[in-house]
Amino acid sequence: MNGTRELLEDSRYRVSSFDPIVSPVVAPHTLIVGTMPGITSHGLSVYYGHASNVFWWIAGEALGFRRGGPHMEREWPDQFQTKPAKDILSGLFQVSAPILSYQDQVAQLTGAGFALWDVVKECGIKNSDDTSIRDCAPNDIKGLVERHQSITKIVFASGKTSAKLFAKLNKVWLKEGQFKLGGEEFTISTFSTKVLNQSALPGAIELVVPFSVSPAAAAVRFCAKRDQWLSAVFNVPVEL
Repeated sequence: MNGTRELLEDSRYRVSSFDPIVSPVVAPHTLIVGTMPGITSHGLSVYYGHASNVFWWIAGEALGFRRGGPHMEREWPDQFQTKPAKDILSGLFQVSAPILSYQDQVAQLTGAGFALWDVVKECGIKNSDDTSIRDCAPNDIKGLVERHQSITKIVFASGKTSAKLFAKLNKVWLKEGQFKLGGEEFTISTFSTKVLNQSALPGAIELVVPFSVSPAAAAVRFCAKRDQWLSAVFNVPVEL
């Protein structure tokens, strides 16, 4: 997985991202990108490792599993370094589904055609605060998409933060490539001035900016995040 975190001073770190995760046998249709792993994720060497990061909880809702933590020997849901937010646990549909380890969650996700990576390859950051990112270098997302031409959607898991960084670091690609905008409000506000000529051609990449999965975005309830992600990312009908 690699991914490093070096403390510099005053809670500031020099950090690098993990390798992308792509199934070796299933062609990916959707690339989900975050910004940069946080302290918990770097410590565990996993994507979206914080107990109250909703990404794996929502993936489980879509794909039929319960998120297991790093201490699988414990009773669920007490398998994490910190307790998951009550808002998450009370909002789950999949209360009797199998409890999967991180490795099995990744296998379920990638087996369903989803790939993972981050927008930023290396940067300076204060703790896990994406808004404090400085001196950043991009990951070669364009190159990954060119190697996996089955990808037709890019989802920004950290919401507007990761989407704006992507737009800043990929100006030429957005201007010259074939893109279309998903219907979410954040997608339009982030990319409408960056993708000037939306494409209706087959193979155009849809950009989707849903609610952030980060625990820092706690102002939005889990159920709202879950329903939006199920519909916009996982194409799962949501019963109102």
